[in-house]
Amino acid sequence: MSRDFLVKINYIVIFGILSISSLTVSRLDSPEQIIEGEWIETAWSIEKDNTNNAVSITSPVYQELKKEIFDDFHELHLGCWNFSENGKLISTNKHQNEQLKWYIKGRGHILELHRNGKRLESFQIQAISKDKMVLHLNFDLQVKGIIEIILERKNKQETNEIYAKEV
Repeated sequence: MSRDFLVKINYIVIFGILSISSLTVSRLDSPEQIIEGEWIETAWSIEKDNTNNAVSITSPVYQELKKEIFDDFHELHLGCWNFSENGKLISTNKHQNEQLKWYIKGRGHILELHRNGKRLESFQIQAISKDKMVLHLNFDLQVKGIIEIILERKNKQETNEIYAKEV
């Protein structure tokens, strides 16, 4: 094989890899597009903690600590999270009629909530699909750990119809 032939093969391979990569990236939905819509909280849990192993999860001490941790995040219990296209997070909870702003940061793995221009909270998007989103919230009160919030689409049938129309 001649050197010119190998150079041509290298250019063809590089062009092919770049073409496939750009097509793949252009076809994927961004986290901003996936997150838009209504999501319902299905679970809040403490995923990991550094409590003494002698303390049982069912013990009154642990339950009281868990209650105290969740009470500090009461304003984030929105019930139904409605992420609008214009970056507003609207709660359908009657007690929380204010509007928050949401932003996707980093490589699409950080969800920030802002109120009145100031950051309220920052979540790590652990997993996201068209039907389910798992958010992690780091806390450092008395016990270090992670609060896991699981959200599911409000109307999965409607979501499937929207995605079918796009295809």
